[in-house]
Amino acid sequence: MRYLTMRCVCAALLALALPAVAPAQTPTAVPSAFLGTWASLGLNPGPSPLGAPPTELPWAVLDKAIGDYMQPWAIGKQQNTEWNIDDTGQVCKPTGPFRQGHAGGGGFRFVDAGEGMLYQVGGSIDQRGVQRIRLNGPRSRAPRPTWNGESVARVVGTDTLIIDTYGYNDKSWLNSDRWPHTEELRVIERYRLYGGGAYMQLRVFIDDRHALKQPYTYTRYYRRAAEPTQGAENVCNQNPPEDDLWTDRRNGLLDEFDARLDALVKKYEGEPLPAGTDEHAAVAATWSVAAAPPADVKLRTLAGVYEPVAGATPLPAGRKASGSPSEIALLAPAMATAKTRDLDFDPAKHCMAVGPFRMMARSDARFELLPTANRITMLFERTALGNKREVYLGRTAHPADFTPNYHGDSIARWEGDMLVVDTVGFNEFTWLNDAGAPHSASLHLVERLRLLPGGQILEYQVTAEDPGTLVKPYTYTRYFQRSVTPLQEDFCENR
Repeated sequence: MRYLTMRCVCAALLALALPAVAPAQTPTAVPSAFLGTWASLGLNPGPSPLGAPPTELPWAVLDKAIGDYMQPWAIGKQQNTEWNIDDTGQVCKPTGPFRQGHAGGGGFRFVDAGEGMLYQVGGSIDQRGVQRIRLNGPRSRAPRPTWNGESVARVVGTDTLIIDTYGYNDKSWLNSDRWPHTEELRVIERYRLYGGGAYMQLRVFIDDRHALKQPYTYTRYYRRAAEPTQGAENVCNQNPPEDDLWTDRRNGLLDEFDARLDALVKKYEGEPLPAGTDEHAAVAATWSVAAAPPADVKLRTLAGVYEPVAGATPLPAGRKASGSPSEIALLAPAMATAKTRDLDFDPAKHCMAVGPFRMMARSDARFELLPTANRITMLFERTALGNKREVYLGRTAHPADFTPNYHGDSIARWEGDMLVVDTVGFNEFTWLNDAGAPHSASLHLVERLRLLPGGQILEYQVTAEDPGTLVKPYTYTRYFQRSVTPLQEDFCENR
């Protein structure tokens, strides 16, 4: 029997998600009646206290019922998840909000942390952590996924607290039976006081548009507990190596998987290649079998990872960065275009390429220069915003049939120790600065790169010309220092 129809669940979820018709004054702090220690009434309680409605989907029932709500792929993932290998709780790592939280019936404390912050502290800190809840705070558009997500709350009247949490990673389970969720998981908790504040009902709404066919809901009950006068330790500590049977099982299974893969690899050792003369032989004979030529000596000196020099770092001969894309002067039509742009739709805020003129001025512009015989590749750490650029030294002219793109066509030449890069062929989708300055297809960039004495500092100067949008050419200069830290994985996800 369903405890609540899905239409009711969706309506309730929507009602909680939308801003309430607030009373004359929105509470700026959680009422003290919520604060303190709350004890669970058990995983499978009997009659609810003071004649409250029965508990919906108690733990033992919920553990079996979640499968009814799951998408087919999630059912497959659950069936292919093994406790003996995949359970983070076995090694005292975080387990997410459910298994050590309300789904499993654990108690907790609500603590006023000041500055509009409410903390929910559970018993197993090392597995559950602390839920940091922002009262009446704005909801982030794209929070960084974490085990406990990002929580905002609001108080309704004097007896109801609603907590809305999103931004979870996908590493935890919805319950102990391995049911998965995605980063689209959203959890709304409604805490309601009754019985003069001695009891509290919690109704939980769960939705995940990727993992669930429909949202579901359940309830839990808590009673106020006396504040302890002596602390108790609740530490998840892994077994000593000689007693750690779980690790032994896990290692044994991993050894089996490794052996299976090794056997498959070994099966193809010495796999023969074609050795006859056929119609391809004449073509193959014309190919060069020589190794690729080494990178140009001058280009090799530029190889490495670079990051912006900190503002207070002294540079040789008193050099310093100068100029900014924000200072460019626009012609009247271009200025009018910039003023009509909604800055909330800045490409940089939506994981879109920003173009080299703007990218190289960013304070987070970490990049790597990879030289080969006749070109140098520039890889950016902010992959979505910069992707990569190819700069060619093997030709002296831009192709006549080049299709405009975000980075244009770049050719380069040496002028002494200065690498001069000439780039044209831009599309018109990028902005020249944070204020929405446009450019035309005639944008022309000339970049000059050189290492300062000592070889640790790269001087970068770029001049932008665009008769269709700029009053005059504009130049800015930046300095980058070599870094021993490789480029990190940094994928922007537009949410």
